[in-house]
Amino acid sequence: MTEGAGIAQPPSEFSEVASNDRIIGVAAALERNGVTSFIVESGAGARSQVRSLLPEGVEVFNNTSRTLEAIGVADDIERSGRYQPLRLRLYRMDREMEQRDMRTLAASPEYVVGSVHAVTEDGSLLIASATGSQLGPLASGAEHVILVIGGQKIVPDLETGFRRIREYCFPLEDERARRAYGVPSGVNNILVINRVVAPGRLTAILVKERLGF
Repeated sequence: MTEGAGIAQPPSEFSEVASNDRIIGVAAALERNGVTSFIVESGAGARSQVRSLLPEGVEVFNNTSRTLEAIGVADDIERSGRYQPLRLRLYRMDREMEQRDMRTLAASPEYVVGSVHAVTEDGSLLIASATGSQLGPLASGAEHVILVIGGQKIVPDLETGFRRIREYCFPLEDERARRAYGVPSGVNNILVINRVVAPGRLTAILVKERLGF
Protein backbone atom coordinates (compact mmCIF):
# COMPACT_ATOMS: atom_id res chain seq x y z
CA MET A 1 0.00 0.00 0.00
CA THR A 2 1.48 3.28 -1.04
CA GLU A 3 0.77 6.49 0.80
CA GLY A 4 -1.20 9.17 -1.01
CA ALA A 5 -3.62 12.08 -1.11
CA GLY A 6 -7.12 11.85 0.36
CA ILE A 7 -9.95 10.79 -1.95
CA ALA A 8 -12.63 9.17 0.24
CA GLN A 9 -13.69 10.32 3.70
CA PRO A 10 -12.73 7.76 6.39
CA PRO A 11 -12.76 8.63 10.14
CA SER A 12 -11.80 12.27 10.66
CA GLU A 13 -10.06 11.54 13.97
CA PHE A 14 -7.04 10.39 11.98
CA SER A 15 -6.80 13.53 9.86
CA GLU A 16 -6.29 16.11 12.60
CA VAL A 17 -2.81 17.60 12.97
CA ALA A 18 -1.30 17.02 16.41
CA SER A 19 -0.56 19.87 18.78
CA ASN A 20 2.90 21.42 18.92
CA ASP A 21 3.58 19.85 22.34
CA ARG A 22 2.57 16.43 21.09
CA ILE A 23 4.83 16.69 18.05
CA ILE A 24 7.75 17.75 20.28
CA GLY A 25 7.06 14.75 22.53
CA VAL A 26 7.07 12.34 19.59
CA ALA A 27 10.35 13.80 18.29
CA ALA A 28 11.91 13.20 21.71
CA ALA A 29 10.58 9.63 21.79
CA LEU A 30 11.99 8.93 18.34
CA GLU A 31 15.38 10.25 19.44
CA ARG A 32 15.32 7.87 22.43
CA ASN A 33 14.66 5.05 19.97
CA GLY A 34 17.67 5.89 17.83
CA VAL A 35 15.87 7.96 15.19
CA THR A 36 17.34 11.37 14.36
CA SER A 37 14.41 13.78 14.39
CA PHE A 38 13.65 17.21 12.99
CA ILE A 39 10.52 19.32 13.38
CA VAL A 40 9.56 21.71 10.59
CA GLU A 41 6.65 24.09 10.14
CA SER A 42 5.53 23.14 6.64
CA GLY A 43 5.97 20.99 3.59
CA ALA A 44 8.35 23.59 2.19
CA GLY A 45 10.44 23.25 5.33
CA ALA A 46 10.44 19.48 4.97
CA ARG A 47 11.58 19.78 1.36
CA SER A 48 14.44 22.02 2.42
CA GLN A 49 15.39 19.62 5.22
CA VAL A 50 15.50 16.66 2.84
CA ARG A 51 17.76 18.63 0.51
CA SER A 52 20.13 19.36 3.38
CA LEU A 53 20.29 15.67 4.30
CA LEU A 54 20.95 14.31 0.79
CA PRO A 55 24.56 14.81 -0.34
CA GLU A 56 24.85 15.82 -3.97
CA GLY A 57 25.49 12.91 -6.31
CA VAL A 58 24.21 10.15 -4.02
CA GLU A 59 22.09 7.22 -5.17
CA VAL A 60 18.49 7.76 -4.01
CA PHE A 61 15.33 5.69 -4.21
CA ASN A 62 12.15 7.64 -3.50
CA ASN A 63 9.22 5.49 -2.42
CA THR A 64 5.86 6.13 -4.05
CA SER A 65 4.36 8.79 -1.79
CA ARG A 66 1.85 11.59 -2.22
CA THR A 67 3.66 13.40 0.57
CA LEU A 68 6.89 13.49 -1.43
CA GLU A 69 5.01 14.44 -4.59
CA ALA A 70 3.01 17.20 -2.89
CA ILE A 71 6.01 18.96 -1.35
CA GLY A 72 8.29 18.62 -4.39
CA VAL A 73 10.76 16.09 -2.98
CA ALA A 74 9.96 13.50 -5.66
CA ASP A 75 10.74 16.07 -8.36
CA ASP A 76 13.93 17.12 -6.58
CA ILE A 77 15.17 13.53 -6.53
CA GLU A 78 14.12 12.57 -10.03
CA ARG A 79 14.58 15.78 -12.03
CA SER A 80 16.94 18.20 -10.31
CA GLY A 81 20.12 16.54 -11.57
CA ARG A 82 21.63 16.68 -8.08
CA TYR A 83 21.28 12.95 -7.39
CA GLN A 84 21.29 9.52 -9.00
CA PRO A 85 17.56 8.64 -9.01
CA LEU A 86 17.19 4.87 -8.83
CA ARG A 87 13.49 4.89 -9.68
CA LEU A 88 14.19 6.37 -13.13
CA ARG A 89 17.08 3.97 -13.64
CA LEU A 90 14.82 1.02 -12.85
CA TYR A 91 12.20 2.26 -15.32
CA ARG A 92 14.82 2.09 -18.08
CA MET A 93 15.94 -1.45 -17.30
CA ASP A 94 14.67 -4.58 -19.09
CA ARG A 95 12.29 -6.39 -16.72
CA GLU A 96 12.94 -9.77 -18.33
CA MET A 97 16.68 -9.62 -18.91
CA GLU A 98 17.72 -7.59 -15.86
CA GLN A 99 15.21 -8.71 -13.25
CA ARG A 100 17.83 -9.83 -10.73
CA ASP A 101 19.81 -6.58 -11.06
CA MET A 102 16.59 -4.60 -10.63
CA ARG A 103 15.77 -6.42 -7.40
CA THR A 104 19.27 -5.80 -6.06
CA LEU A 105 19.18 -2.08 -6.88
CA ALA A 106 15.75 -1.59 -5.34
CA ALA A 107 16.60 -3.58 -2.22
CA SER A 108 19.81 -1.82 -1.19
CA PRO A 109 19.94 1.85 -2.22
CA GLU A 110 22.38 4.26 -0.66
CA TYR A 111 19.49 6.49 0.41
CA VAL A 112 15.75 5.86 0.50
CA VAL A 113 13.22 8.65 1.07
CA GLY A 114 9.62 7.94 1.98
CA SER A 115 6.91 8.39 4.58
CA VAL A 116 4.93 6.37 7.15
CA HIS A 117 1.27 5.68 7.86
CA ALA A 118 1.49 6.21 11.61
CA VAL A 119 3.94 7.15 14.37
CA THR A 120 3.18 6.41 18.01
CA GLU A 121 3.69 8.71 20.96
CA ASP A 122 6.43 6.42 22.27
CA GLY A 123 8.31 6.55 18.97
CA SER A 124 7.34 3.53 16.87
CA LEU A 125 6.91 3.91 13.10
CA LEU A 126 4.34 1.95 11.07
CA ILE A 127 4.45 1.52 7.29
CA ALA A 128 1.91 -0.58 5.36
CA SER A 129 2.39 -2.05 1.89
CA ALA A 130 0.39 -4.07 -0.60
CA THR A 131 3.46 -5.77 -2.14
CA GLY A 132 6.08 -5.31 0.59
CA SER A 133 8.68 -4.22 -1.96
CA GLN A 134 9.58 -0.96 -0.20
CA LEU A 135 9.74 -2.41 3.31
CA GLY A 136 13.04 -4.29 3.03
CA PRO A 137 15.11 -1.18 2.27
CA LEU A 138 13.41 0.70 5.11
CA ALA A 139 14.06 -2.09 7.61
CA SER A 140 17.67 -2.87 6.73
CA GLY A 141 18.57 -2.73 3.03
CA ALA A 142 19.17 1.00 2.58
CA GLU A 143 22.25 2.62 4.07
CA HIS A 144 20.27 5.74 5.03
CA VAL A 145 16.52 6.30 5.43
CA ILE A 146 14.69 9.65 5.47
CA LEU A 147 10.99 9.71 6.37
CA VAL A 148 8.76 12.78 5.99
CA ILE A 149 5.80 12.54 8.38
CA GLY A 150 2.69 14.73 8.35
CA GLY A 151 1.48 15.97 11.73
CA GLN A 152 -1.83 14.10 11.45
CA LYS A 153 -0.11 10.70 11.59
CA ILE A 154 0.64 10.72 15.32
CA VAL A 155 -1.32 8.11 17.30
CA PRO A 156 -1.27 7.11 20.99
CA ASP A 157 -0.05 3.53 20.53
CA LEU A 158 0.50 0.62 18.14
CA GLU A 159 -3.10 -0.61 18.37
CA THR A 160 -4.37 2.79 17.25
CA GLY A 161 -1.70 2.87 14.56
CA PHE A 162 -2.94 -0.41 13.10
CA ARG A 163 -6.49 0.92 13.26
CA ARG A 164 -5.41 4.10 11.47
CA ILE A 165 -3.95 1.99 8.67
CA ARG A 166 -7.07 -0.18 8.34
CA GLU A 167 -9.78 2.44 8.79
CA TYR A 168 -8.18 5.58 7.37
CA CYS A 169 -5.20 4.92 5.11
CA PHE A 170 -6.42 1.79 3.36
CA PRO A 171 -9.79 3.10 2.10
CA LEU A 172 -8.09 6.19 0.67
CA GLU A 173 -5.28 4.25 -0.96
CA ASP A 174 -7.61 1.54 -2.26
CA GLU A 175 -9.76 4.09 -4.05
CA ARG A 176 -6.67 5.88 -5.39
CA ALA A 177 -5.15 2.62 -6.68
CA ARG A 178 -8.38 1.58 -8.40
CA ARG A 179 -8.58 4.94 -10.16
CA ALA A 180 -4.89 5.14 -11.06
CA TYR A 181 -4.09 1.51 -11.87
CA GLY A 182 -7.43 -0.27 -12.14
CA VAL A 183 -6.50 -2.68 -9.33
CA PRO A 184 -7.27 -2.73 -5.59
CA SER A 185 -4.70 -2.09 -2.88
CA GLY A 186 -4.28 -4.18 0.27
CA VAL A 187 -2.85 -4.09 3.77
CA ASN A 188 -0.77 -7.19 3.06
CA ASN A 189 2.43 -6.21 4.87
CA ILE A 190 3.08 -3.90 7.82
CA LEU A 191 6.54 -2.89 9.00
CA VAL A 192 6.90 -1.66 12.59
CA ILE A 193 10.16 0.05 13.53
CA ASN A 194 10.44 0.25 17.31
CA ARG A 195 14.12 1.07 17.60
CA VAL A 196 17.08 1.76 15.30
CA VAL A 197 20.37 0.19 16.38
CA ALA A 198 22.62 1.78 13.72
CA PRO A 199 23.33 5.39 14.80
CA GLY A 200 22.38 7.96 12.17
CA ARG A 201 20.76 5.48 9.80
CA LEU A 202 17.17 6.68 10.07
CA THR A 203 15.96 10.28 10.11
CA ALA A 204 12.38 11.43 10.66
CA ILE A 205 11.12 14.86 9.64
CA LEU A 206 7.94 15.74 11.54
CA VAL A 207 5.84 18.38 9.80
CA LYS A 208 3.37 20.65 11.59
CA GLU A 209 0.77 20.29 8.87
CA ARG A 210 -1.28 17.61 7.20
CA LEU A 211 0.56 15.72 4.47
CA GLY A 212 -0.45 12.56 2.65
CA PHE A 213 -2.66 9.96 4.28
